[in-house]
Amino acid sequence: MYGVVLWSDARANKAVFWCEDHGDLAYFHGDPDSLDLSETPFDAGDLVQFEVYQDAKLRKAFNPTIVKSKADADLPEKLMQHSNTTVRDTLGGDVLHFRPRNTPPAALRQRDLAQPV
Repeated sequence: MYGVVLWSDARANKAVFWCEDHGDLAYFHGDPDSLDLSETPFDAGDLVQFEVYQDAKLRKAFNPTIVKSKADADLPEKLMQHSNTTVRDTLGGDVLHFRPRNTPPAALRQRDLAQPV
């Protein structure tokens, strides 16, 4: 599978990949002792190829290799900006009104009929 690095920690040999299938994120956790410091560690925006497996409720990546460094270096910032815009736009959406405790459904219906929507 291909993906883009969203976050990485070179010292801990960890990374989070956004997968090409737009499914769950893939989490990579390599052995920090086996980290080859002569190679460039993953960085946000790198295009990587890796294998995936499901471990409990997490999608995990293994055997990752960098296909193209800095393929989309500003992707994490783009996603954060989009996320902030989406949250602002959706606040105040549909509100579900629940029946107050100890209020019989018939009394609630009478009240709702008397009030305009």
